[in-house]
Amino acid sequence: MHELSSITELADKVAENHKLHSSSKVFTVAISGIDASGKGHIGKLLQKKIECNGLNVANINIDPWQHQRAMRLQKENAAQNVYNNIFRWNDFFEQLIFPLQKNKSIYLETLGIHTHSDEYYHLIYDFKNIDILLIEGIFLFKKKYLSYYDYKIWIECSFEKGLQRAMRRNAEKLDEESLIHDYHTFYYPAQLLHFEKDNPRESVNIVFDNN
Repeated sequence: MHELSSITELADKVAENHKLHSSSKVFTVAISGIDASGKGHIGKLLQKKIECNGLNVANINIDPWQHQRAMRLQKENAAQNVYNNIFRWNDFFEQLIFPLQKNKSIYLETLGIHTHSDEYYHLIYDFKNIDILLIEGIFLFKKKYLSYYDYKIWIECSFEKGLQRAMRRNAEKLDEESLIHDYHTFYYPAQLLHFEKDNPRESVNIVFDNN
């Protein structure tokens, strides 16, 4: 496991390992970390750097594959429920990730969710001749999913810093009190459970410091 804080060095590591990739399936890089650690931001920067080397990148965020709020944010056993049920895991992998890995191209019309309004919308994935697949999201490094990725990046970020970022971006479009409540009641307890069950930081190739 290496520790980095430079996007250029991170892109170089990914490119090096892509060259060594011998499978016929598309080279798959998973980027994970706690909520609001900066996964999406780092993923976009990494994509730009990789594409500068002439490689075709599909950058996919798992967030649109969340269940509706009533299912993903239940008060009873809140942490366990978020950990188990925040995403439509089977649909995400079976409908999108596995076909794209195998064929290096996909056209998929499906439904995503606007988490702030809890409403579904028409979502299209259209990728052709992909060299590298980036997947970004929380809980990707559950033990049962680790074999789905060729390279794994953990975004290091404290809960305090993550909450500050969450409050600035407020993707949930909640008032400050409600946002803090949700992070302390649902998201961060679920992350602590993830640490306990899966020890995700120890399963990765790179730890990227985003504090």
